[in-house]
Amino acid sequence: MLPTLVYSAALFTTLLSRGAHAQTLVNGQVFTNGLAIVDAPAPNSPMHAGSVTQVAIDISGDGKLDQSASIPGSDKSTRFDSLEIYLVSYQTKLNLTVSSGPGLLTQEQGSTVKHFDFNVSTCIPAGSYNLTFYEASHINNEPFFSITPLPVTVMNEHPTGACTNGTNALQDFPQPSSPPPQSPWLDGTAIATQPLPTATGSNSGSSPKSARGAVLLALALPFFALLAL
Repeated sequence: MLPTLVYSAALFTTLLSRGAHAQTLVNGQVFTNGLAIVDAPAPNSPMHAGSVTQVAIDISGDGKLDQSASIPGSDKSTRFDSLEIYLVSYQTKLNLTVSSGPGLLTQEQGSTVKHFDFNVSTCIPAGSYNLTFYEASHINNEPFFSITPLPVTVMNEHPTGACTNGTNALQDFPQPSSPPPQSPWLDGTAIATQPLPTATGSNSGSSPKSARGAVLLALALPFFALLAL
């Protein structure tokens, strides 16, 4: 399944020259390069093949963002447009869809934290990976496209063979992105902040994912649809 990440065509020139920025760990939460805050898994967590890893994402900005802003199509000045997740490793040459489409943002209506149970298939070989978050959003009506890699490790002593479901082709890195300078929920004075290490899956700070470009019309404005990792 391929991702659909839509952002304004006005960003296109900027996207070509910018890659993923550093994410920040604050009191156990990973503040991504966009609006999302990752509560789980923690950076460098082991993911055991044949088991379930729970992904938990705070979409309220720690209570600062109205819940309606998480629904794609919202008219809020600060809002999510899309949020997708992929598991990627250049070490094992694998790129798997974890969650794509609007389902992650639209599930659990009324909840400020979205949960997703990722079944770690026994076909996934052991190695270093990035759990990579792709977010298209608006902050004060300015469009951004953010890529946040979170390093994890897959443990698998007995892989069952090549994965065939949800696989995507790898592409060159770094990938273009246009994130804000930092999470809007961090004011620069937060204590106990710690930049995470360079993403281990690609050794580059960002994880490539399969991509294609297409021109769409949305709200009477031209947009680019990016399917990339």
